[in-house]
Amino acid sequence: MRICHIITKPELGGAQLTTLRLLSELSKDNYEISFITSNSGILTSDFLKLQKVKNFLLSSFKRDIEPINDILTLYKIYKILKNQKCEIVHTHSSKAGILGRLAARIAKTKFILHTVHGWSFNEYQPLLIKRLFILLEKIAARWTTKLICVSKKDIETALKYKIANREKIVLIRYGISKEAFQFQNLNIAEKRAELVIKNNGPIVAMVSCLKPQKSPQDYIKAAAIVKKDIPEANFLIIGDGILRKKVLRLADNLGLNGSLLFKGWRRDIPEILSVIDVLVLSSLWEGLPVVLLEAMASGKPVIATNVGGTSEIIRDGIDGILVPPKDYKALSEKIRFILTETNLCKKMGESFKNRFDSSFQFQNMVKEIQELYHSLYK
Repeated sequence: MRICHIITKPELGGAQLTTLRLLSELSKDNYEISFITSNSGILTSDFLKLQKVKNFLLSSFKRDIEPINDILTLYKIYKILKNQKCEIVHTHSSKAGILGRLAARIAKTKFILHTVHGWSFNEYQPLLIKRLFILLEKIAARWTTKLICVSKKDIETALKYKIANREKIVLIRYGISKEAFQFQNLNIAEKRAELVIKNNGPIVAMVSCLKPQKSPQDYIKAAAIVKKDIPEANFLIIGDGILRKKVLRLADNLGLNGSLLFKGWRRDIPEILSVIDVLVLSSLWEGLPVVLLEAMASGKPVIATNVGGTSEIIRDGIDGILVPPKDYKALSEKIRFILTETNLCKKMGESFKNRFDSSFQFQNMVKEIQELYHSLYK
């Protein structure tokens, strides 16, 4: 089987990291694998290091809508698919999902798959923009053999907006390697010192790309409120993105200097999660955040907005706490509550960790995707 995966930009995000690992783990005995992506991104070198995988990096492949670049990218993807004689094209992310599936359609690719890492439309877009993206998803779905959703919520959304019928949709959740989040000899004090934690206070962290979807400003506002009651609390931001300057300016205006530590992109997420007390996610919309599975494997409770597939992972009041999106006051209240109820915080983390079973393992996800590939030929 000749399979080509297409993703817009190799940055440090759940969709990108999952695709990278999937390309690494797929059987090279059964498949000839290639991928197409942008030539700029923090994970570019990681993609290029993949063994027995052909790579095609396109400088014209960009996330923003740029008609001339997009037409050029469409043509380049079509030529690659035609020359490679791909039998399966598997797209990821919204932009790649539209351009990649259209190119595959023109190239007369036998099977076209698309993983929905969260839909391209949401309730926070202007109505006309939302309707446009829904229309594009409906059109692209007509060319798609199977749509892979990572959460039940995304399936419900597809059916609500009549993007595709249920028979065309498959649920395959993300998976991670639990072993990567198990530490026996990690020196907690040294790790706190490396992160420049200057006191013995609790640590709250957000691990996220700084973009509108993740609403990092709500995390900052909540942190400022909590800080007034728990002055020894420490707040981390792990990630980067287009809202970085706005986030740092807001933190400065709210007097969080010294309490909010901005760490940018990091490759040691398992170690960082091992030293924090609670993870916070302030997203406005989601598919299924991979960081929730990482918190589960690390045994850390989560306070998150109740969006997308979040409630499919977190049992409110048992493994963590769910709050409405954009309600930073509710977010601050729950952060303050869980930091003062230390026994409950620990109990929630243990409950969360005990729920991690084989269904959340990465190998299970790889197995389900390979089974899907083979089912296409039956």
